[in-house]
Order: sequence, then C-alpha cells, then structure tokens
Amino acid sequence: MTHGILALQGDYFAHGRALDKLGHKYIYVKTPQELAKVDSLIIPGGESTTMRKLAKSIGLWDKLKEFNKPIMGTCTGIILLASEIDCPPEEGLRLLDVTILRNAYGSQINSFSTSGDYLPEKNIIEMVFIRAPKISRIGKQVEIIAQLDGEPVGVKQGSIIGLTFHPELSDDLTLHRMFCDLKHN
Repeated sequence: MTHGILALQGDYFAHGRALDKLGHKYIYVKTPQELAKVDSLIIPGGESTTMRKLAKSIGLWDKLKEFNKPIMGTCTGIILLASEIDCPPEEGLRLLDVTILRNAYGSQINSFSTSGDYLPEKNIIEMVFIRAPKISRIGKQVEIIAQLDGEPVGVKQGSIIGLTFHPELSDDLTLHRMFCDLKHN
C-alpha cells in the first residue's frame, strides 16, 4: 500500500515524517498521474485558495473529486474536503458533508497548542491549531472523532477523516495510525 501526500503547498513534509515513524510507504503527489498511483491521500494544511488554484491549474482538482479511496485532510485539507465553505464562501471538493468556517480561531498570532478528546479510544491527544477553521455543521453520515471543549474538531465519514488541527505537528501518531488503517470506500 502506498499513501499519497498532496504536495502542492503547505507543510506536507511533516506528514511524511509521521508516516516514516509508522513505517509506511508514501509518495508526494503533485500531478494527476501521481494521484493515480496511490491507495490513500493526505491533504495537508496550507492555504486553501492557493492549493485549489494550483490543483485546478494542473488538472488535479477534478481528479481529487473522483478520488474514491481513504483521505485525511488536516486544517486546509478539511476546508477543501468540505461540502460547504464559509468566510468567505469557496468551492470545496464536496467529499465530506460538513460546513467549514475558515480562519475561525483568528489570525496566525492566535495559533495555539492544547489537548483535546480523541473519542474512538476515549483518550486525550495533543492538538495544534494554526489559523484553524471550525466545523459549523455536520451531516447525518458524519461521525465526530475529536472534540475540544465539547466542539467538534475531527470528523469521519466512511473512509474520509477531516481535522481542523495539525496532528503532524505533534509527537502523537494516533490519527495517522487511524488513517493508515482505513479501508477503501
């Protein structure tokens, strides 16, 4: 099994380091041809407008919409996966039935690290929020997998995981391990 990490923009190398620690094979995905070679995909944090424009310019956006394999989106990744994006409204891939509010925690200076609840294992994990979005609506088929102060910060729908924080910036590999264990749709 080969995981893919979308490598158009953002700190995709941090996800590679996490997969290295778990002993998983991966490639950095920059083209539709590379996307076709992977069994799953991580969409990292970064800047959603820039990432969308780059993906469209190289013919990758429509291929991402058709990608029917496990996906984990972190921060910008959950924004791009969303069925609806607000503040401002943008086009999403519509693969995850949530509404996302961009930069809902504030600007770069409002970034923070804290501990929150990982519900499937009923334990506490480190969460790093950088210009993070918030989940304002969750569809009926979407399960909450992580919470911060009672608010959803991580969700799962089928084989798609969306996180408003950056698990790749902590030493906790719980969410990368969960992602690597996902089955195809």
